[in-house]
Amino acid sequence: MNEHPNILFINTDQHSWDAISAYGNPYLNTPNIDLLHQNGTSFTKSYCTDPVCAAARSSWATGLYTSETGVPFNGGQLHTDIPDIGQILRNNGYRAFHCGKWHVPGRNVRDSFEVLYYGNQQIGAGGAAYYDSASTHAVADFLTKYDSNEPFYLQIGYIDPHDVCEYLHNHEEKHIPNPLEQGILTEDDLPPLPENFNYDERETVLHRVCRRIDGALIHDRILQAVKNWDEFHWRYFKWNYYRFIEKVDAEIGRVLSILKQTPFCENTVIIFSADHGEACGSHQLFQKFALYEEEIRVPFIISCLGDGFQIKKNKLDDTHFVSGVDLFPTICDYASIDIPEICQGMSLRPLVEGKDKPWREYAYIESNYWGRSIVTDDYKYITEYKPRNIEDFLPPGPDSERLGLVQLFDRHDDPWETANLVDSPEHQEAINSCRDKLFQQESRLNKQEIVHQNPMRTITNWGNRLREYWTHGK
Repeated sequence: MNEHPNILFINTDQHSWDAISAYGNPYLNTPNIDLLHQNGTSFTKSYCTDPVCAAARSSWATGLYTSETGVPFNGGQLHTDIPDIGQILRNNGYRAFHCGKWHVPGRNVRDSFEVLYYGNQQIGAGGAAYYDSASTHAVADFLTKYDSNEPFYLQIGYIDPHDVCEYLHNHEEKHIPNPLEQGILTEDDLPPLPENFNYDERETVLHRVCRRIDGALIHDRILQAVKNWDEFHWRYFKWNYYRFIEKVDAEIGRVLSILKQTPFCENTVIIFSADHGEACGSHQLFQKFALYEEEIRVPFIISCLGDGFQIKKNKLDDTHFVSGVDLFPTICDYASIDIPEICQGMSLRPLVEGKDKPWREYAYIESNYWGRSIVTDDYKYITEYKPRNIEDFLPPGPDSERLGLVQLFDRHDDPWETANLVDSPEHQEAINSCRDKLFQQESRLNKQEIVHQNPMRTITNWGNRLREYWTHGK
């Protein structure tokens, strides 16, 4: 293998970890993502840093958690003093290229990458039917014409299956009959309701105010629409989600087919992941934003279509907790670049090469500025910080006095996360242990005050709503 290989990072948007046919999902067919798995290592305990687009992508770009980046939600702004992966690579002998969705607010992608395709304006949340095909064509042109002696890093940001959100928005304006009533599909064509469609309502206040109550902070109009859905609406929602995944899988297949015909195939390491998952009816939720497994667990595959790398092939790694912060140091490792000291992640390269390496014992995830989760082998712990009466705009934690409500799920006996063990006397030790892990992780973070007016305004407005609920329960 060349000391400076080419690196190809393919990412999808809103793609849950198990929505891949190679992992045994019978309701969709993803032959091209399957090909990456067959030629690489899949990490099945892979978690995003934050279940929303901009926040998770800010971690990809920097190797930091979202309370460090300045992007704790979609309206954040990346702190100007934090270098991103494009800048690091370009300063260390690589040509860094970007194609498709970027969505790291506060950082102009053209200042960090050579851009193959990005449109006249920033590619937003929707439009995969147009943008994804255009991205594939731009990548095909690049791979067939690149003739520089410098190694390249290329990241391709596909939008699908995020366009399932546009499907949801269609229901805001009108009632749409279920697919059986329309004569589109039969009941046998539809995937079943998720086993955790019914859920334990003892959720955090943050989650209720953001996602459950009338006037919810996030997508309340969709929330009101789905209250009128029947079983077949929910099942058809998931059916459509799988079709969007199959569409982006076809785009990935075109890229891989072209790569195999180029001289770069043997010397290109391929990384595949997604920014966050999709609820698809689990806990009667849609989209992301929550700290349940469906929204925070994502695919992460390291692969090579040739034999130029020491990569365990067709391997499911269910041992190591992988995080979105690990992408940055993994890229640096393959590029033979020193990993910046502030980076929170660790390189996955030794793991795919079968080497022993000390590793983290849990995953740490943030959500909606105040939400936190710890995932261990045995338990999922979800909690929140209460908003301060006078906001200082420094992301919260560790702070035992401001902790709010707690959810605890047994990952062995209750993998669907339907029975909150918060009131179980025999599980108080587990709750305390997870809280200690939370505080240990947060004590290692390098948080900065948020100073941009847009996120400050969001934090203020959301904080007011949360305090009102804590005070009046509505």
